[in-house]
Amino acid sequence: MAAVSDIIMRHDLSPLPGEGGYFRFIDTFGENSGCIYYLITRDTFSSLHRLTDDEMWFFLEGGEAEQLIIHPDGREEVRRLSASCRSSLVKAECWQGTKLRSGEYALFSTVMSPRYRDDMYSSPSADVIDAHPAAKEFLP
Repeated sequence: MAAVSDIIMRHDLSPLPGEGGYFRFIDTFGENSGCIYYLITRDTFSSLHRLTDDEMWFFLEGGEAEQLIIHPDGREEVRRLSASCRSSLVKAECWQGTKLRSGEYALFSTVMSPRYRDDMYSSPSADVIDAHPAAKEFLP
């Protein structure tokens, strides 16, 4: 497996403020859709957040990752992303967080349509965290 620093250099990734991990915008396509590379490591993860639009995740390489999804009705779901399960569609208004379960890193590509804007992102309130104790593992 490649070293994390090699992955960051190869894909020209930068730290992602707020959410955590590393990313690089790849391209816009279609009707203002966009995609990024996104990397989590043993020291970084995708902190719990909610988006106003759907986000499609594609596992590219690395170790297994765990994705916590909290649906608008309060139901919790845990998904595993790895070489044997390469995609996850996180629907709009679901809380989501992703962390590494094994290995040194996991590299993804994510796609949103319309393309991500900062006003689409929100962090959880204390009420969300209190109602979902598992979410505490996905906080900075």
